[in-house]
Order: sequence, then C-alpha cells, then structure tokens
Amino acid sequence: MNRLWGRLRIATPGIRITILLFVVLLGINFAAVWTILTARRNVQAMAVQDLALQTTAHARSIEALLATLRGEFLFLSGSAPMTTATSVLSNRDPLRQRWGRLDIEGQLILFLQAHTEVSRIVLRGEDGRPLVVAARREDAPVLLPATDFREPAQSTAGTWASTWPIGDGNPANGYLESLVRTEKLLQVAAPGSGGRLRIVEQELSGPARTISADSLVASEPIRDDHWNRPIRWTLIRTENQSRLIASVASLASQYRNTIILNLAVISLTLILGIMAFRQMHRSALLEAENQHQAKVRELERQMMHSERLAGVGRLAAGLAHEINNPLEGMSNYLSLLEEDLRAGRTEGCLELAGGIREGVNRAAGITRQVLALSDPGRTPKTPLDLVEVARETFEFVRANPAFRHVRLSMQAPDAPVTISGNRITLGQVVLNLLLNACEYQGDGGAVELKVEAVKGTAQMEVCDRGPGIPEEALPRIFEPFFSMRGSTGLGLSLCHSIVTAHSGEIMAENRTDGGARFVVRLPLFDPKSNQGTGLEDEQKLPPRQTGQATEA
Repeated sequence: MNRLWGRLRIATPGIRITILLFVVLLGINFAAVWTILTARRNVQAMAVQDLALQTTAHARSIEALLATLRGEFLFLSGSAPMTTATSVLSNRDPLRQRWGRLDIEGQLILFLQAHTEVSRIVLRGEDGRPLVVAARREDAPVLLPATDFREPAQSTAGTWASTWPIGDGNPANGYLESLVRTEKLLQVAAPGSGGRLRIVEQELSGPARTISADSLVASEPIRDDHWNRPIRWTLIRTENQSRLIASVASLASQYRNTIILNLAVISLTLILGIMAFRQMHRSALLEAENQHQAKVRELERQMMHSERLAGVGRLAAGLAHEINNPLEGMSNYLSLLEEDLRAGRTEGCLELAGGIREGVNRAAGITRQVLALSDPGRTPKTPLDLVEVARETFEFVRANPAFRHVRLSMQAPDAPVTISGNRITLGQVVLNLLLNACEYQGDGGAVELKVEAVKGTAQMEVCDRGPGIPEEALPRIFEPFFSMRGSTGLGLSLCHSIVTAHSGEIMAENRTDGGARFVVRLPLFDPKSNQGTGLEDEQKLPPRQTGQATEA
C-alpha cells in the first residue's frame, strides 16, 4: 500500500486526477447498483402488498355476490309458487296441477338464466322426493326428469350444495336444493382473472401470503355464516414474480451498460453520468410511486363498490322479508276466499276481499317506506286513531293460520287515542312487533297488545310469554341487520326509524315473569298546534289500564 501511494505521489497531476475520477466513478456506480438492488426489494415488497390488496378485494366481491345470491334464494323459497308447490303438485285436478307446475318450472328456469353460477335447483317434498328439477345442459337451463335425482346433492370439488326451506320453514312445504359452481362464481365476481384465481372449499391455515422462487402467492378467507352450511373458503391468487418486477430487472441491465460506457469515457461522462443517474433514479421512483398510488386508489374503489354491493344485497333480502309478511296474509285470505267460493258461501267474501286489500296496501306502504327512509320527515302525517290502526293489524295477524297455537289478546280504551302520524308506517310497526312476538311462541304461548293514553302520550305495549331477549342482545336489538334467529335483522330497525320519525321512542325489555315486552310511546295529537305534545323525559311505565279487550 505504501509503495502504491508513493507511486501516485510522483505521478503527473493529470494521471492522479484521472485515477481519482475513476475511483469516484466506481464508487458512484457501485452506489447506483446497490440502490437498484434495494429498489428491486422495495418493488418486490410493493408487489406483494398490491397482490394482497387485490386478493382481499376479490374475496370481498365474492362475499358480496354470495350475500346477494343468498337473498335471491330466500326470495325464491318464499315466493307464492314455491310456498304452494307441494299442495299444487299433489292436487288431483290435472288442469290446476299442470298450470301450477308450469309456474314452478318457469320460475326455476328464470332463476338459472339470471344466475349462471347456479348449476342445478331441485324442488323436493317433505320426504325428500324430487318434484321438479332445473339444471344445465351445455350451460343452458333445462328441465330434467325428477326420477334421476333421488339422492340428495353432495358438495364436490368445484361445487357447493345447499338447502333452503320453503316459506316459513314448515317441513310440509318441502325445500329447495341448490348446487353452486365456484368456477362460475369466480367468473362473475372477478372477470378477466384467468387462471390466476382459484377457490379452495376449506379455510386454510398457515401464513396468509408466501413468496416462492418464481411466483407470488396470496390467500384470503371467504366467509358467509348465513348459509345453511356456513361457507369457509379460501381464495388463492398466484402471480409470476418476474412479470411484476420486470421493469426493475430491465433497469438494472441498462445500467450495467451505462457503467461500461462510463469507464470508457471517465473524464467526459462523470458529471453527466451523475446527473443522468439522479434524474433516472428520481423518475423511476416517481413512476413506480404513481403506479402504486393508482393501483391503491383503484383497489380502494373496488372495495367500496364491493361494500355497496353487499349493502344492496342485505337491503334486498330485508325488503323481501318485510314484503313476505303481508304476502303470506294475502295468500291465507285468498285460500279462504277460494274455499268459500267453491262452497257457494258469499256472505263473508267481502270481508276476505278487504283483508286481501289490506295486505296489498301494506305491501305498497312498505315500498313507500323504503323510499322514504332517506328522509323520514317527508312521510305524510294526519290525525288518526292509534287504537283503530292497532286493531286492524291485530285482526290481520290473528287471521294467519300459522299462529293458531298462540293466544292473541288486545286491550284498548273505548275512547280514541288520537296521534299525528302515518297509518301505513305505524301499521308496519304493529305488524312487525306482533309477528316477532308470535314467532317466538311455542304451544300454549300468549301475545298481548295494549293501547292506552298516559300523561299526554299514546302508549302501545306488545308482551309475550316467549324465552325473552338475551341480556347481551338488548343494547343492539334495534341496530340494522342485527338478528338473533338468522333473519335479515331489518324489522326492528325499521320500527325504530318509523317511531323516531313520529317524534316517539321505542324500548325493549324482559318481563320479570318471563317473556319480552316492547313499549312504543308517541305524542298525542294537539289540535291547537297541529302536532304532538311531546314526551316526558325519564317517564316510568304506568300500571296496566283497564279498557276494551279482544282475545283470540
């Protein structure tokens, strides 16, 4: 080292400067190469992050599609042709049986046309015997002989079997058996993904994201607990690592040529090389950052779109649940009207027709209510008798044959309890509270509806003898989409919105002697101000008031 340094000291200044410039250039190029290698690792990390975000977005899209498909199955199983399918197909009248079968087959074929991910739907009776089979042949919906599908469908690789009770879940109504193709599900939720995405029909454990020698692999769980068989899948995405970081590899190759050129023309390219490298390095980083930010914004947009789709699916399922209640009552009235007409009894037909009209009005009111949820203050309000609204709804529920095992009773004062409100929306509140109470009653159960005026407010109570409300569920009982029995959880949330829009309040509690109790307080109508008088803060519930009673 000392000998070399001595030779450098006696060398000409030009050689010393040249050697010094050469060393500086080597150092600069070494630093550049090191920066490129570091950038390669950074780009690889960003590629892994982008891949994970894309996989998560696709998984959420599939979950949204599953939620929408589940709502469609619930709507199909609760439709009028399906709820009467077993009785129609077993009817001895061949004409009625044929027309009924055409209705059922047409609805199943239309469902398969709208959902390419569903490969087969089988309508089975109470004993599991297939009644109607709609499947696919060369990817086109067709009807197949029911005798070829005696055995129930089993989930295999690429398919997912599920069953859906028809109507209110009565085994006598039978059930629908569906078969969903996961490959078609991927094509609908993530079009253009090719073979880079696949679904494993089990929830895999271990690291969520791994890197192999030539590929990047990311996985994301897909869950939906609301199917009859809870879905626990895993979405796996595989990308070629070399394709994702090809730009950095190309940059490194180009810069190796630049190093050789710099070594050949040290004195002329040193300053220009440093400036060019800095500019190139800065441009590459800016371009990579811009691309990364664009991908992140696109993925965020896709995730927000997926969340909106999931919300639309939940809203559609909730709307189907709410409209299905008056439809069931109308179906019961139609059955009674048909029996009377066949027997030649016409004296009660007008009352039954009135019940059907009431159901139609309630269904139309539900639609108007959903449209008005964005601004409940626009719902038209007029002076009305709360006792009359409650009694109409009470009679409507009491006529439902599904609740014959429940003892229904109503207490109301002889004088009207006048409030300012909307008849349709308040009737929906009473209907939801009564239906919820009746559905929790076993044999010998009892549901009581009470309406009274207490200290300037109209008070309505719905009490039952069911199992009551779990303590942990009481704080969330009126939250949207919260349910303790697998429903959509919109009924009580809609009740809370309607009562709040009427300047009232609704509360839920458990009775000391067993069962649940829902209390609705609304301001009484004040003719002077043309509005309610308001509610008193911290008002305690009064003892039961004696009045007119109706019992079933």
